[in-house]
Amino acid sequence: MMKNTALSWRKVLNDEKIHTITGDVRVIEAFPIPQLQTERRVWIYLPRRYNEGERRYPVLYMHDGQNVFDQATSWGSEWGVDETLEQLTTDDTKLESIVVAIDSGGDQRNNEYNFTINSEYGFGGKGEAYTEFVAETLKPYIDTYYRTLPEPANTMIAGSSFGAYISLYTAIRYPDLFGKVGSFSFVMWQDNGAILQLIKQSAISPALRIYLSIGGKETDNPDFNRTANEHVMQVRQTLIEAGVAKGQIRFDYIPEGTHHESTWGPLFSEVYRWLLFS
Repeated sequence: MMKNTALSWRKVLNDEKIHTITGDVRVIEAFPIPQLQTERRVWIYLPRRYNEGERRYPVLYMHDGQNVFDQATSWGSEWGVDETLEQLTTDDTKLESIVVAIDSGGDQRNNEYNFTINSEYGFGGKGEAYTEFVAETLKPYIDTYYRTLPEPANTMIAGSSFGAYISLYTAIRYPDLFGKVGSFSFVMWQDNGAILQLIKQSAISPALRIYLSIGGKETDNPDFNRTANEHVMQVRQTLIEAGVAKGQIRFDYIPEGTHHESTWGPLFSEVYRWLLFS
């Protein structure tokens, strides 16, 4: 079995765990990441009608792939993206998309999902290389071997927490590739305002469509939660000042929202629809 070949998840995850995967999900056990000199598991969800014709599809890229489809591989809870899309598309083919989910790097996650180094906590700095992998290695592979609509208007990228942060960074750095961003529980406490400066210094596409959310109960610290909310509002305002229309940015404050898949998963359906139909 080739570890860098996409196979049915049943052939790759052939352990005795109870897997909760729905639909046509394929897994590449060890996708090479030359930019980081490592490899990573990549999941590919194909729409229910993918094999019935020659239609091309939008693509959604997601981080923390181990949490996207499967309870058994998650860090505690899955998003349930596969179940959500299977249900949404039962009668509505317009909602069909390919979803590509990249596992996080475990103890390298914080390094790979941040482009600056947080000297106080000693993490970050590999975000530029990780983003280069997604944009210049993984996306071309997906566009070559699957029937995609490769334009930025049909290419979404999403994640939560640092995954939300690196999603926005990716769209800023590669505006000609990624046109829609889903940032759930976006945080920027770690970067000393670097993402704001990047937005100000970059040529932001006015067509960028971005979802931002933050919960009122992200942590047990009310002061941190207030600051996190302020940070997201700062990002929104900075994007508007950079030329993104207000209607292209959706910001949800969720009073009871927590920093967990139990908040993000239920939001996914509506956010996905909003991003897809720009």
